[in-house]
Amino acid sequence: MNRSYFRNISILVVLSLILLATVQGVWVYRIYRDSENDFVRRVESAAYKSIYKAFRMDAIPGITTAKRVNIDLTQFALYFETNLLELDALQPYKAEVMEAQTMRTMMVRHPKQQIVNPMTTQVTIDDDGLFLLRLTIDIPYKVFWNRMWGIILSSVAIILLLGLVLLYLVRTMFRQRTIAQMRRDFTHNITHELKTPISVAIAATDALQNFSAEADSNRRARYLCIIESQLSQLSAMVERILSVSVEGREQSFNPAPFDVVELLSELKEGVMINSQKPIDFAIIAPSSLLITADQFHIRNLITTLVDNAIKYSGDSLTLTIRVAVDSGVVIISATDNGFGIDKSHLNHIFEQFYRVPTGDVQAVRGYGLGLYYAHKVVQMHGGEISAQSTKGRGTTITIKLPYDE
Repeated sequence: MNRSYFRNISILVVLSLILLATVQGVWVYRIYRDSENDFVRRVESAAYKSIYKAFRMDAIPGITTAKRVNIDLTQFALYFETNLLELDALQPYKAEVMEAQTMRTMMVRHPKQQIVNPMTTQVTIDDDGLFLLRLTIDIPYKVFWNRMWGIILSSVAIILLLGLVLLYLVRTMFRQRTIAQMRRDFTHNITHELKTPISVAIAATDALQNFSAEADSNRRARYLCIIESQLSQLSAMVERILSVSVEGREQSFNPAPFDVVELLSELKEGVMINSQKPIDFAIIAPSSLLITADQFHIRNLITTLVDNAIKYSGDSLTLTIRVAVDSGVVIISATDNGFGIDKSHLNHIFEQFYRVPTGDVQAVRGYGLGLYYAHKVVQMHGGEISAQSTKGRGTTITIKLPYDE
């Protein structure tokens, strides 16, 4: 999935949200307009009923015309307000009797209260169309909105919910794309890493076979040493990958008591012997501390932290490992003065195949599995692992494991 595909998906999601919000807005507006039109119909219905009772007393609507019209706004108000009350439409209003041809006002009944949102409608009084009744009534907008607040809130909730779902789907798609990219990088890195020791071993074997190295015992021993070294390196790579592939299996987890301080001392001794750069390695811990854990995995975990500190540092390294017990928790922290990790990548370093990007040049080889493996080992023991780092100043990895005296 290329960049344009994700861009199109993002645009489609945004357009979908806009369309959904527009539809919901139009729907709410239509409901509001229907409420307003229904109010107008109720007002006109109350006006017609009141005219026939107050002004055209001897008329039957639709059957008998009025022979006698008695225009009295006070009498009209008694019927009109009663009808408005029955129709749940009683609001402040102004009534005017007007001459139809000249639109001259003949009678006026002023409202008792101020009309804030006026709506005007006209009704014919007599059958001859000589007089009109013009009503100006206050439209209760607040009442409409109060009745619609549930609909509005549900519409907003639906939009937000669908928006979150769509955003989550897009985020998941981007995450899958990132994982796919990391897997491709992993395949590229591991292919390169495995190819190097194989090529060196093949070259040394070829020298033994074709350049009479067997006649020179020193050369033969040197070539055999090279082959052994490269095969050992290749075996270590395969072991690292296999350890990650089986870390979730029950049979690979065998907790037993062991001295973690003694384990650290052994690791320190091996690092100081084999390291090709000056290392100031300090262990700050009790003289002895027994913990119950899988010694194989804990050893590999700490080895991973030490290897990362060596790889991601300059010409020399200062590494300090602290061990302490606090409130039933064993705390192991490894602090170095290496390159450090930018904050934007710090939350992803424990993800499988993730490597901090360094452009097109990979100065440090790796697969993006070390810290992922460390995270899984700590989880397998029911503990926690976290990282703190400052770019250019170093990194601290903290491990917390359950401790039972």
